[in-house]
Amino acid sequence: MTLVLGGCAALPGGQVTDTALMVHTEGSRHDTLAVKVPADAQAVYQSFARLIAEQPDVEVVSRNDSGMLLEVGKGDISITGQVTPLDESRSLLYIWADAGASGRTGRDVATAVAESICEELGVSFETVRY
Repeated sequence: MTLVLGGCAALPGGQVTDTALMVHTEGSRHDTLAVKVPADAQAVYQSFARLIAEQPDVEVVSRNDSGMLLEVGKGDISITGQVTPLDESRSLLYIWADAGASGRTGRDVATAVAESICEELGVSFETVRY
């Protein structure tokens, strides 16, 4: 298992807001990224769905808006994302990615998706690899 944490540290006397925490695990078939996002779950899910819709040649395999679950594929790459509310202003985003024979890793694919969502929502993030 590989652990990747992202986030920001407050300066002395300061306070950090709008930061995302990212944790990666590697599996035999796909990589998993869990992201704690300081944003409403519906906003995170809608951002994910919107970003996917903007990608050319992406096929929606399965979509469950009430369960905030979306599975898509593009060539060898498959991505599944699910958003779970933690409270009114925080959510947990899971991304499962399989990069297939694309030359990328599932970690890279999942991280790119999470970074795009965070950027769209105006959420700060920093990836730290341990």
